[in-house]
Amino acid sequence: MKKLNLSKYASVLILLGLVIICAFLDDSFFTAQNLINVSRQISVVTILAFGETMLIIAGQLDLSVGTNAAMSGTFACIVYIATGSLFIALMTGIILGGIVGVVNGIAVTQFSAPPFIVTLAMQQITNGIIFLYTNGQNVYKIGDFRVFGQGSLGPIPIPVVIMLVIGIISFIILKKTKYGRYLYAIGGNEDAAVASGIKVKKVKMAAYIISGLLAGLGGVVLMSRLNAGLPASGTGLETDALMATIIGGTSFTGGIGTAPGTLIGSFVIGILNNIMNLVGIQSYLQYILKGTLIIIAVIFDIQSKQRKRVVRIVGDQEVTAQKKDKN
Repeated sequence: MKKLNLSKYASVLILLGLVIICAFLDDSFFTAQNLINVSRQISVVTILAFGETMLIIAGQLDLSVGTNAAMSGTFACIVYIATGSLFIALMTGIILGGIVGVVNGIAVTQFSAPPFIVTLAMQQITNGIIFLYTNGQNVYKIGDFRVFGQGSLGPIPIPVVIMLVIGIISFIILKKTKYGRYLYAIGGNEDAAVASGIKVKKVKMAAYIISGLLAGLGGVVLMSRLNAGLPASGTGLETDALMATIIGGTSFTGGIGTAPGTLIGSFVIGILNNIMNLVGIQSYLQYILKGTLIIIAVIFDIQSKQRKRVVRIVGDQEVTAQKKDKN
């Protein structure tokens, strides 16, 4: 009889556990309105996390998505005030985010710079650019720009619609396209991917651009939700995006991950935030708990991979021994 691999369903089990806890803490948790509110609250982080998922599957990382979102979203607000065009403002945010992705990708792929260092530096650069331009001031009176974060299509908020559309596109890319297979191949074994003819640098470059574009889109949604361009609002978004990705089952060492898993991970983060707020946990303590959760998730991921490697090695040895016996 085949053993049930509980580690494969860890994120789902965690989500179910949190849902049960929330149901006991608050009777209104299961109402349609509350579930829609939770979905709206996690929309920005999830959009960023889908881009992060593709990068981490390929063995890469982007720590600049939070500040990139803040910079791109704030500039989108500024452009909307100047032009009155929602389309131009939206494109401005997305394109600026994509430009940041291009710079990250060039530094990593063409100059072999470590992704951690490059994107950490870009975090500072994007933060500095928007604070320098706005002189640290928030951008108010954004008018109809709020539609991206506060509007709705029937009963479903537009941020949730955007999140689901990006989720479906991410799923198709990872599951159904050659590019998605290349991401898994590179994250699983980059040397083997190179040997098989995959253009690794181009694949990585595209992943950084996608992450940047989604950070720009997420920034537009974020500022629209906040009803203002807030240069400091991106701080910590990259942490939540990483948490959602890793808790959703994406291996931090690359080669493993799914878009649906990331969506589940985002709901885990959103509901965890709800629980901590319901029980009155201080915001500073919440940072500590989130950081601890990331460490636990990464350790769990590494230990799981090591166990699988040991089982595979032992299994290969047994097969070899059986062949010798037959001979």
